[in-house]
Amino acid sequence: MSEIRDIEWVMRRKNRRHGLEPIKAALHEISDPQDTLRTVHIAGTNGKGSTVNYLRALLEAAGYTTGTFTSPHLVHHCDRIRINGKWIPEETFLNYLREDMPLIEKYDLGMFEIDTLISLQWFRDMKADIILMETGLGGRLDNTNVFRHPELNIITTIAYDHTDILGERIQQIAFEKAGIIMPGSRCVCGRLNQHAMNVIRRAASRRHARLSTVRPYRSLAGNSFAYREQTYEIQGAQYQKNNAALALEAAYLLGVDIKSEASVKAIKNACWAGRYETVREHPHVILDGAHNEEGMRALCETLKHAERPVTAVFSALADKPERKMAKMLLRSSDHLILTHFANARADAEALRMDGAVTIGSWKDAVDEALQTEEGTVVITGSLYFISLVREYLLKDDRNEAESR
Repeated sequence: MSEIRDIEWVMRRKNRRHGLEPIKAALHEISDPQDTLRTVHIAGTNGKGSTVNYLRALLEAAGYTTGTFTSPHLVHHCDRIRINGKWIPEETFLNYLREDMPLIEKYDLGMFEIDTLISLQWFRDMKADIILMETGLGGRLDNTNVFRHPELNIITTIAYDHTDILGERIQQIAFEKAGIIMPGSRCVCGRLNQHAMNVIRRAASRRHARLSTVRPYRSLAGNSFAYREQTYEIQGAQYQKNNAALALEAAYLLGVDIKSEASVKAIKNACWAGRYETVREHPHVILDGAHNEEGMRALCETLKHAERPVTAVFSALADKPERKMAKMLLRSSDHLILTHFANARADAEALRMDGAVTIGSWKDAVDEALQTEEGTVVITGSLYFISLVREYLLKDDRNEAESR
């Protein structure tokens, strides 16, 4: 019996490390849809998704039909591919999948390549005015690196992550991220350390690309900040000011009036699921996908201002520096629960440390944390873990509402 080709089948497809030729060849056979699209290509260790979301909000407010491609998904596989914030319908995704199956089999495309292929076809067919494409891993050899003439490249941050693939030195990681800079293009960077910035500058110079950096913003009371002489307000964590400022600079370079009332409102209303997202009020429950050291450092800085006591639940993938991240969280919270989820490839027992409680089942760990009657509950770690918890909590809330 032949295997059913559905979204589960796509998700089981391994992402091959066979370079860019297969995805480029497949795209060429469908008339290179990427060449017809006005594109912003985004790379970086952290902040990609949030920067995409702020920029999407600004572009939509300015009247652009905006496509976005992000990963991993948080709710459903189709939420990776959106136009004006709305997912590609599952049936539409499957229609493209059926049409593209000869190409998928011919070039042995993996999940990420399939998603890239389908997203670009959909954006073209829906006549998106502009698309925001987030890299999955690195940049130079990432499957999204198929744009010869991007309108703008964005590099958000550069820090240690996926060192087994990207390299163990910041300069190596920066080199991989800089791979999205195309000859004669324009690139804007977030706040990078000097070593990373030097690599980016050299890459831009060699490719005769125009390079700029985000301007310093002025942090104001609460969630407000000033950028280019305009005051904005964000939802969520303080670290999101960095991402919002970068999105504002990108929008400015794209010709958007970032001082308009619509732009100010767009920044205020933009929120990104799973990134310091409040999902309950009693107790106050926050989900944050702090999946590497830099992300955890930013979260811990924000927790200094959280209502005490802070109860934290943490689980991460085994290929992350999870012990160091857990120690950072231990210092920033009043109670820490360490747990495990099925795809983590890591055992919560291996993380056991003085001052923290270890609970093997992530559902039991979350339920234990929710017993608190005051303060803040923050659930953090891998985005895969956050996805599971988010579905669990929101489903529980729906069931409770329906039973009333």
